[in-house]
Amino acid sequence: MNLNSTMRNSAFCLAVATMAFVLLPAAGQSQEMLARSSDKEVKSLVKAITTAERKFERALDSQFKRSILRGPGAEIKVGDYLEDLSDATVNLEKRFTGSYAASAEATEVLRRSSLMHGYVRKNPSLKGANEWDAVAALLQQLAIAYGSDFPLPEDAAIRRIGDRELADAASELQRFSRNFQKTLRKSTRKLSDLSDPVKVGVNDLKFIESSSKTLASRIRGGKPASAEARQLMEAVTRVNALMKMEGMPESVTAEWATASRPVAKISQSFGLAQDE
Repeated sequence: MNLNSTMRNSAFCLAVATMAFVLLPAAGQSQEMLARSSDKEVKSLVKAITTAERKFERALDSQFKRSILRGPGAEIKVGDYLEDLSDATVNLEKRFTGSYAASAEATEVLRRSSLMHGYVRKNPSLKGANEWDAVAALLQQLAIAYGSDFPLPEDAAIRRIGDRELADAASELQRFSRNFQKTLRKSTRKLSDLSDPVKVGVNDLKFIESSSKTLASRIRGGKPASAEARQLMEAVTRVNALMKMEGMPESVTAEWATASRPVAKISQSFGLAQDE
């Protein structure tokens, strides 16, 4: 990164913090996404954002491109800002792969774009406003794919779990659930008060095992899997409740707690709340 780019980045960061007059209040994060985008879909989305952003730049008045946006203690040259925004979108497109979700790069695009979005909303007569709306619609989809909203909430720390990592988490939960059934039955065999709840719990664990396998398969195949994830999490909630029952051995609850890592990844990926 050259000196001019570094200075522009510093000015941008300062402007984001101080130029309140161009920013709209960020909406609250969605509680649940209706469908999780696959890596292939995100890749296509990022490419579409790059194309739409270029159309927006071409639609802008040349005088506006040469202008300076001023705020309390900061200013941004529009031309430099547009150049950096374009670089950020191209960088995201290059970096996003099946093994790297490019969360930092997506954050950069969303944060820079949030500034322009606020300005366009405050200045609806701006030439290019229609083209920006097309960009913003795609950015909203991108934000959802990373578990957030657009404009990006202040101090948001976004992270996408890619298809490979998510499928591996589902497979891990599948193996765990298969083994945990045996642990649960063996450890509670002499606890008559837990006999019936444990039978129900074992059935839930069998369901978690089978649904995790299905979830992993669908994710690896790039297929929608939100329904499977939702049902799986409902079963996990029921097992959580079983673990809290009086008389449940601590060794059992401790072992169940180790499932929290893959469960958390599945929950985060589909925007599903966990009931502890």
